Amino acid sequence: MLSFLVKRGLCFIVVLLLVINQNDIQAQTFMGRDLKTINVDELTDEDIIGYMQQAKNSGYTEQQIEAIARQQGMSESQITKLRRRVEQLRQLPQTSTGIQSEQSQLGRQGSLQTEAGLFGKTPYTRVNDSLTEQQKKIFGYDLFQRENLTFAPNLNIPTPDNYILGPGDEIVVDLWGATQIYNRLEISPEGTIRPDNLSPIYVNGLSIKEAEQKIITRLGQIYNGLKGDPPTVFFQVSLGNVRTVNVSVVGEVNQPGNYSLTSLSTVFTSLYAAGGPTEQGTFRNVQLVRNGKLETTIDLYDFLINGIQDNNLRVKSGDVIIVRPYESRVELDGEVKRPGYYEILEGETFSELLDFAGGFTNTAYKALVTARRNGLKEREVVDVNASDFDAFLPKDGDVFEITPILDRYKNRVQIDGAVYREGEYELTPGLTLKQLIEKADGLRGDVFMTRATVYRMNDDFSQDVIPVDLAQLMNGTIPDITLMREDIVSISSIYSLREEYIVQISGEVLEGGVYPFFRQMTVQDLIVLAGGLTEGASGAMVEISRRNKNPSLNTMAEIITLQIDKSLSLSTEDRNELLQPFDQIYIRKTPGYTIQQQVTVEGEVIAPGTYSISRKDERISDILKRAQGLTTYAYPEGAILVRRTEFSSAKSNDEISQEYLQQLRSKLLSDESTLKNISQTRLIERLNKIQNKVAPDNEADVVGSRIRRENIQDIQEQDSLIREVEIKEEELTVLDLMKILDAPGSKYDFIVKEGDVISIPSKLETVRIAGEVISPLNVRFDSGFNFKDYINDAGGFTPTAKKGRSYIQYPNGRKKQTKRFLFFKFYPKVEPGATIFVSKKPDRQPINLQSIIAITGSMATLALVVDRLSR
Repeated sequence: MLSFLVKRGLCFIVVLLLVINQNDIQAQTFMGRDLKTINVDELTDEDIIGYMQQAKNSGYTEQQIEAIARQQGMSESQITKLRRRVEQLRQLPQTSTGIQSEQSQLGRQGSLQTEAGLFGKTPYTRVNDSLTEQQKKIFGYDLFQRENLTFAPNLNIPTPDNYILGPGDEIVVDLWGATQIYNRLEISPEGTIRPDNLSPIYVNGLSIKEAEQKIITRLGQIYNGLKGDPPTVFFQVSLGNVRTVNVSVVGEVNQPGNYSLTSLSTVFTSLYAAGGPTEQGTFRNVQLVRNGKLETTIDLYDFLINGIQDNNLRVKSGDVIIVRPYESRVELDGEVKRPGYYEILEGETFSELLDFAGGFTNTAYKALVTARRNGLKEREVVDVNASDFDAFLPKDGDVFEITPILDRYKNRVQIDGAVYREGEYELTPGLTLKQLIEKADGLRGDVFMTRATVYRMNDDFSQDVIPVDLAQLMNGTIPDITLMREDIVSISSIYSLREEYIVQISGEVLEGGVYPFFRQMTVQDLIVLAGGLTEGASGAMVEISRRNKNPSLNTMAEIITLQIDKSLSLSTEDRNELLQPFDQIYIRKTPGYTIQQQVTVEGEVIAPGTYSISRKDERISDILKRAQGLTTYAYPEGAILVRRTEFSSAKSNDEISQEYLQQLRSKLLSDESTLKNISQTRLIERLNKIQNKVAPDNEADVVGSRIRRENIQDIQEQDSLIREVEIKEEELTVLDLMKILDAPGSKYDFIVKEGDVISIPSKLETVRIAGEVISPLNVRFDSGFNFKDYINDAGGFTPTAKKGRSYIQYPNGRKKQTKRFLFFKFYPKVEPGATIFVSKKPDRQPINLQSIIAITGSMATLALVVDRLSR
């Protein structure tokens, strides 16, 4: 085969080297060079690749190529070098060389790798996911419906020893050594081939090995090197293109017809071409008829179940494949591994049918199988016991229902609660409650010894509750209890029978919130759980609020004030005041301790930037003085103050609760010191109980912000005429900077707050006209113009303008509206940077005829009522 590949590639190159013009094959030169003097070593890979690509389309036969090569006198050494170069190029990826392997260019034809032009009749077309539910249930139906399982013969393997040659097959004869010959010889309709200089050789009906011996024997008559000792001529005889055979597929197949297949095709290949059996076709009795006689019968279940293809013979021309209707089909449903429809041959038992389905599932009830059978006049039910599986013969139409085992236990007892190993246990004969507790590795330390409960299911499915004094049971004071099937023993924990103990801490700690209570816990221990104190915390102002347990006292809670060491170091005094469940601890801030607060000054000041508030009554004038005053380009009339609203830091209760819950969960699951003392499971249980607790509100203004927000929303809901109020975190505050500069400390001089932004613009020179005017625009400020002059510059009012609602907004945020007195309108003064806004008249709905009739009817009714009342 290697010689075959090299020979073919060499022939292509030789053609291109010898033939410049297809009309003149006797040319003596190529690209200006004499072929006799060509040195293959001087040719680049690109040259050889280009020559091969052109030679591919030259159209010369192999015999013509070899004759031309020898005629032009190319030396054998150069031919050998070309062979090596071609072979090396073929080892490279096809995408980089553009050279296909010889097998794909010149090897056997008729491969089933593509369907176009393969069969005499267009093969059955398969559509993805096109099978019906009925088809999917037929065992084996999808075998011939898969695009990735075509049963195409592999043409890239050595010729099978039992392959019989026939007319149309091509034999490749390759000689090398002292003699170089390469022939591709097609077997004639008479069954012969004819090598050069020899009479016809009859090879029809021979295997490839038998044909090789016969051909080499005849070639030895003219090539003595084949018979030498040692031989000087070497040979290889192989199968080239294979012949085409015509096969008929009839009966219950999806597409009956005649198909042209390669001679290496089998019965399975033919069935695939025809789309396989239909829903009514048999999978157990596929017949191959050859020369009018039954050649073999194929049971497809042998391949589907065991992978056996003994009767999958290669087809020959004239073969007929018959798929008859099935004779007996049954259904297996329920707890089998492959539920579906199965074809049954005569004499096959239920055990064999069960093997087809892969057997029972692990939850199947195997003692009895119920079959529904079609009788002569009506349907009937047949019970098949496990002992009869090997003898019971299914019939056509039987439906076998394999039910699952009962979801119950015959020897189970359960225990849960305060034991070390909760779960299910085997009910052994005479098992008692005390023995079950021992099986569960005993009682936990948190067990509630006063009472345990046994829940028992009676035969009538009623339930009994059996209380047990666990302490007396364990010390033998009372007799032990014998357990029964499906008993459930519940042993409570002392923690599950009481409210979960928690403590709360708030104020000047890093992670305030709700934490689990531990015995011998002090305030310092809780502070450590809360991440420690803030910088402003006061150790002398710690307050504990404790639940009042004395009903005679007229108090809501017991208040305890104490001092702590801020270093949280251990001392004997730490244990003087131990925490109790549900204590609330408040860590106050050190008097006078405040965090720096800043305001920002921007715009036309000499030193813009951020300034810290130095005292609580510091005003805008003080900040501007620290900013070195205004520049000469400042426009104080347009100065504004941007201030945070009370909504800027508001949080909902749900957000706060989730925040504290997340902190608590992280603390419980990550704090190694806590996990060393208490099991992680116990902590998670406590967390599940605590998660409904709402963390305290540490910020006093949060509640006020929420109430103000709700008030605004309530007003909007109650009065639909009120324009929607947008709740912002920052709002513009009207500022009269001229009065502030003239009278520092006056009522116009605001006290600054955290986050204030004082913005002083440069001189403004324009006026903006917007709203219901013909042409909204910006115009130059003119001190001689009044309100109407600017409206006229914008083209005047539109027909929908509501002139009386026009107003001006000044650069500092202040607004002034047009005023009316009798028939006179007084328009506000226009200043640089102002915006004139003209409102729009509200849309009015015209009164239609129905409205008029309704109003008239209402008035008439009212008049009638008044008239009767007056009487």
